[in-house]
Amino acid sequence: MSVRTAVLEGRVKQFVKSESGNLAFMLEDNQGNVQYCFSAGNKPMLSSSDNFVLFGSYLSGNKFRVSFVLNKTKNTEENLIDTKFDWTYKVSLVLAILVTCGLLLYLIFGPLLFPYGSYNYVYSIIITIMSLVFLVPTMIILWVLTAFFSKSRKKGSKLEREILKLKEMYSNKASSTSTRKTVDTITKPNFCPNCGGKLPAGAKFCPNCGSEF
Repeated sequence: MSVRTAVLEGRVKQFVKSESGNLAFMLEDNQGNVQYCFSAGNKPMLSSSDNFVLFGSYLSGNKFRVSFVLNKTKNTEENLIDTKFDWTYKVSLVLAILVTCGLLLYLIFGPLLFPYGSYNYVYSIIITIMSLVFLVPTMIILWVLTAFFSKSRKKGSKLEREILKLKEMYSNKASSTSTRKTVDTITKPNFCPNCGGKLPAGAKFCPNCGSEF
């Protein structure tokens, strides 16, 4: 599935029903285009009266998966990146290490506890076989789960870094736009360049000669 990170800015046009039960809505951006957006993890509190900046990624089919919400109206932020794999990774890693160490310790020191020719040697063989039958598959499953959760954590960390870059780019762009508007306001002439008459604030036409500027 192809994924590309992006930024959307606009207002919620309509909330729609999602097949997976997650939050889904149609967002009307500043250009008047309507985008289908959804949240795969947490469900942010959205209101159609607020102006939002959504950071996330486009999936195949032009579906926009929201990972971070910036509410410009209420000046709030909300991280929606799913981090549920953090604790599962740690648990699976600890269990995999414990099972592996336990199996290795028994295979190494087990024969010393039940020497060859003793009465309990047969029981030692049975226990060893049972350990191999039950513990080895368990160990393999735990290591596979650990690798899966580790991969998920790396994807989440990579996405967080990409979202952070997008936020910085958006902040710099918004800051430069604000600065440009301020400079334009300051440098705007107070007198008509055609007739020299005084111009009222925000005027697009000269009230004396009617010149447009």
